[in-house]
Amino acid sequence: MPLSFDIGRFLVCPGRKLCGFLVKVKELKPEILAEMAALTANHNIAILHLVFSRIQQRDAPVVALAFLDFTDSNISPEELVNQVERRFGPIVEVEIIKPKVEGFIVNTVSHNLMLGENRAIIFRDIGYRGLVLDVRKKIGSGAEAIQYYLGFEAGLEFGKKHREMGEALGIRDPVQVYRDISSSMFNCVGYGAMETVKLTMQPPYALIRVFNCFECELGKGSAKPFSHLVRGMIAGVLTELLGVEMFAKETKCIAKGDPYCEFEVTPRK
Repeated sequence: MPLSFDIGRFLVCPGRKLCGFLVKVKELKPEILAEMAALTANHNIAILHLVFSRIQQRDAPVVALAFLDFTDSNISPEELVNQVERRFGPIVEVEIIKPKVEGFIVNTVSHNLMLGENRAIIFRDIGYRGLVLDVRKKIGSGAEAIQYYLGFEAGLEFGKKHREMGEALGIRDPVQVYRDISSSMFNCVGYGAMETVKLTMQPPYALIRVFNCFECELGKGSAKPFSHLVRGMIAGVLTELLGVEMFAKETKCIAKGDPYCEFEVTPRK
């Protein structure tokens, strides 16, 4: 059973007095975290969500997002910030994120999301369902071809980035780059759980397995393999890494009842 992880950009808690905080700590030490946690506990403030932005450099400031519940507290968000500033001085900077509706708090201040050095967006299934499923119903096979090539072009760019990451880590073998970096990145962004069953350079060939594919979950009940966007991504990444234009064919698919999706990737004829 895969473990779900809620990235927590918002909270809906009707009837609760919520408030958000964007905290920048110039030098994060264990005692600072301990004292800030104790401060909220002393005032009966519940920490509902706490996440830290990835540290790009060792000496860079640490940025944290916190959603707190002041319903049972004896102080206001402003008073909490004053206490933090008096205690830690210039080491800690705090920006209050006030709710526009009681019981609903959203991170509206850090709206440029980053994944490493690249800007990222969050696309929930209620949105991408239309791009993947509904457009096929309206356009037909033409939409499937477009989705494949969109995935392929995205995969080419992913492959370039994965090669760069590999070089920074001292990895130049394309097979290892795909197994250890490309597959891991596929998993970490939520596309599914990828497993490289087989991958060779001579001859160029790959057998890739994906559990819980986000695309094919939308097509449950299909009589045929459903993936076009993801198989295009896989083909694009392998094309970039292997230096040969590859084509991915889905041979098993959760949409038609298989336990996982499986892709056979061979040179395009």
